[in-house]
Amino acid sequence: MGDFNLDLLKYDSHFNTDNFLNIMLSNHFQPHIVQPTRITDHSSTLIDNVFLNSIAEFFIVSGNLIYDLSDHFPNFLIINNYRNLPNKIELFRQDYPNFNENLFVEE
Repeated sequence: MGDFNLDLLKYDSHFNTDNFLNIMLSNHFQPHIVQPTRITDHSSTLIDNVFLNSIAEFFIVSGNLIYDLSDHFPNFLIINNYRNLPNKIELFRQDYPNFNENLFVEE
């Protein structure tokens, strides 16, 4: 994990970002932070990354915490083996297709 200063949101328009992402994916490292980690009134970037390379089956929950401690959102990754999960698990997630940036910034 780390702040690689490569905006993964720009993989299709920035050669170095595309190259970095291809190298990571070629080595079976999957990005687990897939939403912007820094949002301002004029831009959003995804430069704080968490990658995981694992052949075992895990139940993984990851994301950003919306908190104004710094100008970047803190990230988290929770890894649990499927055998240790309770029978009924309730998941909560952000509805990104209906995300309204103006309302988000206002809140």
